[in-house]
Amino acid sequence: MNCTACTTPLDHAAQLCPPCSRGLDTRLSELPGQYLLLGPELRPGAGRTDGPVALVRDAPLPVREEVLTLRSEGGMVAVLETWREAMQDSRGWGPPARSGTIERRVMAAARALRMNLDWITAEFAGAGDMAHEIRALAGQVRALLDPAPPTLALGDCAADLGHGDICGAPLRVPAGTTTVQCRRCGTDYPPRTWVALATGMWALAGQAAA
Repeated sequence: MNCTACTTPLDHAAQLCPPCSRGLDTRLSELPGQYLLLGPELRPGAGRTDGPVALVRDAPLPVREEVLTLRSEGGMVAVLETWREAMQDSRGWGPPARSGTIERRVMAAARALRMNLDWITAEFAGAGDMAHEIRALAGQVRALLDPAPPTLALGDCAADLGHGDICGAPLRVPAGTTTVQCRRCGTDYPPRTWVALATGMWALAGQAAA
């Protein structure tokens, strides 16, 4: 039998392997606190941008829509409560109560799932799908709370792939580093080539990078 979340072979009958079970437990323990941390992120401009200056074409929303979605009735609480209800139904229990603020409901659903994690790991037929969905949800939350640092657009890759075919993939400088490598063809670009790339001097850039 294999783990239903990662397909790792299991040496006993179960739905999840130990690493996937531990990962699910960790995410369930973190989500209620992350729900609270998302509160300050509702304000427009709370998240990072791709650069120091933003071009505004339309009036901004009063809140960040992606954060509002996760904190609303159809966001984090819906995912957790849906899986709690599926778990209880599979165990022959009645549907769980849903009362109080969304914050309290998130806490209650996550706690109930953790309290039943041993059974989920061993017997719940939906354990693999639950692990996948909770992992995706946690990834969404982490991306909002700790987004990737901004990068600087450098230009397009000038590497000659042969027969006059130029790679042309977009190049970006990650924050805090001077290492630039084309993700498509693997060509490295040291800082001395950046001006040529940024100004569109393809031939000069290609010679300098060679």
